[in-house]
Amino acid sequence: MICEQTVLAVDDEPANQRAVSRALREDCRVLTAGSGADALAVMAREPVALVIADQRMPGMTGAAFLAETVDRYPAVIRIVLTGYIETETLLEAINRGHVYHLLGKPWQVHELRQVVRRGLERFAAEVERAHLLEDLRVACARAQREAEQKSRLLALTAHELGTPLHLLLNVLGLLRESELTAQALEWLAVGERAVEWLARGVAQMHDAARIYDRRLALCLEVIDLAALVACAVAEVRAAARVRILDIAVEDETTAIVHGDRHWLGQALAALLSNAVRFTRDGGAVRVRVRVDAGCAEIAVVDNGVGIAAPQLVEAFEPFSSTGGELLLHGSGRFAFGARGLGLGLVMVKGIVESHGGTVRAESTVGEGSCFTLRLPSLP
Repeated sequence: MICEQTVLAVDDEPANQRAVSRALREDCRVLTAGSGADALAVMAREPVALVIADQRMPGMTGAAFLAETVDRYPAVIRIVLTGYIETETLLEAINRGHVYHLLGKPWQVHELRQVVRRGLERFAAEVERAHLLEDLRVACARAQREAEQKSRLLALTAHELGTPLHLLLNVLGLLRESELTAQALEWLAVGERAVEWLARGVAQMHDAARIYDRRLALCLEVIDLAALVACAVAEVRAAARVRILDIAVEDETTAIVHGDRHWLGQALAALLSNAVRFTRDGGAVRVRVRVDAGCAEIAVVDNGVGIAAPQLVEAFEPFSSTGGELLLHGSGRFAFGARGLGLGLVMVKGIVESHGGTVRAESTVGEGSCFTLRLPSLP
């Protein structure tokens, strides 16, 4: 029973107003008005959930009055009482007044109460729906602001680190040309490796910011994906040669796409890097190329540690926990378990989607992962 809601009964006959009030007083608060004009004045002062209007009133019919309320009070539930069920009346009430129910006279108390109860329940549901939509709008706006803040943070960090990094590279280059002791050369090599690690991170942040802001400029050309994959695998195999891993291309197929060679190569490199870093020595990484239903498909499959379901859900979010805790971030580019910045898969998703494609991730803890790219293929 929704007692806190208010019903307005509009009728030019006081006896009919009293009858409606008596019938509904146990269910809700009832206000009355003798004309459409009086009812509009009441609604301007009081919050009303439901209006019951007699159709035949002098000056303004019930349907005409309810039509006046549509723009001002769109959430209000509207009921018309009439002893003359005419087609014209019915159409006017429904079309202009957005009437919820048309109740014939003489009405029965139980029938009126049932209709009003249903109407009040509908009003309560619409109010709750409006609250939920507003909560959703606020949540979406907050999420959008947070996403924009992440993007700005990435761009700002990359910019602020870029200048001192450039200076440091120049300094190390000058030192390399100087006469140094053997021990100094060893420390110089350590510094150069550290700078290389930092440069990779800054470049990734810079690229991720561009991709996240959809500022990726593509230089499109016809690309043989099998050749691109073979090149990417060869580079990773050479860079990760200290790891005892079987890295190979399987089921090589001719797959032609219209894309940007550099950025698609970056996406492949990121997926291969992840596969290598999270596969133990002795494991295997496979890359499969095929054409399916007008799409070129690249699958990077490993039998590594896998990703738990909660982390897999957020795999393509910036700074996700998919790559492990940030406190475990390591400098080894291809060392087992080395953590990155949590931006690689963000870049993969952005690059693939900018080419009109999709990326899908599947994984089982302890068994491995499979990342599949699908791109529109050329005949």
